[in-house]
Amino acid sequence: MPQHRIPVGSWGKVSITPRGKAWQASTYVRDADGVRRRVRAQAATKAAARQALARQLAGRTRPPTGLMGASTTVDQLLEAWLERIRTLGRVRPQSADNYQRVVARIVSPALGAWLIGEVTPAAVQALILDTTPGQRRVVRTILSQAFSYARLDGATANDPVSDTVVPAPEERREPEVLTAEQVRRLREAVRDWGTSRQHGPRVTTTLACGVDLMLGTGVRIGEACALTWDDVDLEAGTIRVEGTFIDGAADRRGVQEAPKTDRARRTLYLPDFVVVSLVEHGPRDEGPVLYTRNGTHMSPANLRRSLRAAVREAGLDFEVTPHTLRRTLATFLARELGTREAADQLGHTDPAVTLAHYIAPEHRGPDARAAISGFVDG
Repeated sequence: MPQHRIPVGSWGKVSITPRGKAWQASTYVRDADGVRRRVRAQAATKAAARQALARQLAGRTRPPTGLMGASTTVDQLLEAWLERIRTLGRVRPQSADNYQRVVARIVSPALGAWLIGEVTPAAVQALILDTTPGQRRVVRTILSQAFSYARLDGATANDPVSDTVVPAPEERREPEVLTAEQVRRLREAVRDWGTSRQHGPRVTTTLACGVDLMLGTGVRIGEACALTWDDVDLEAGTIRVEGTFIDGAADRRGVQEAPKTDRARRTLYLPDFVVVSLVEHGPRDEGPVLYTRNGTHMSPANLRRSLRAAVREAGLDFEVTPHTLRRTLATFLARELGTREAADQLGHTDPAVTLAHYIAPEHRGPDARAAISGFVDG
């Protein structure tokens, strides 16, 4: 009859035998590597030998055990999963913050009280369909990764996500970009903003400089807010993009050393109008380029708020966001230099992202008349 296999991390029957004037307690243990080994301990009495053996067994490496079980709720799973991805560092802090916001606003109210074994594909699919189109994919990603972690932990074999689908998006809107005339009017508006103000804080050049930086280099608003004067070389006419400002939770809010992606770490040349704007803004020996009245980094939220106020005060008949400025430059560069160059300027790894989301199509074919005539006429 085959010998019964001891479960990993367990031991068998304890035997106590005399050894001269002492007693020896022994047993077989199956360690975390799956190998069966004999463990012994001696003492003057039977009880002391048993206690000594127990201490040896307690000190041996045990196989990892799950932290969750059948009674774990989806809320508990999501909390453990968020802590795990932050600990592993597999996603950037701003991405983890965004996951946490989506969990709090969408996933937790719908499924948080469910036990992880109760969640069905139908329930996940219903949640996806009930979510706004812009958030459906991230909701599915969160639940997929969280339940993958639960299976890895041994808490469940349930996979309620893999069979669900995200509906095809509605027809994609073409990227909205500014014309040269709109750019001129915007730059006038941000320079005039607040000059007619009778009361309140004095007018600064921070907004005008920020708009010129984003318009002239294509940097993200977080990258612009993270710039310091150490990153600016006015003589060479360049800036170094090496960080980004995160508008996240209070304990993570501020400048992050690494930008959004590895490709985003780059040196960019400054057009003349940006150099002039930086000089007018007043170069300093150190500190943030876009600063508050307290001398701290201007946050993206405050810069956006100022931009909206300037557009509203000027009565501009077109919408402007920091992303509009980024798309405007991308479209211009793609038409003048090519999509790859536009992607490099924006810090994109894949030019397809630039083409799909940042470049406004011209809706006309190339001027290939000479080539076609040569082909047809020989």
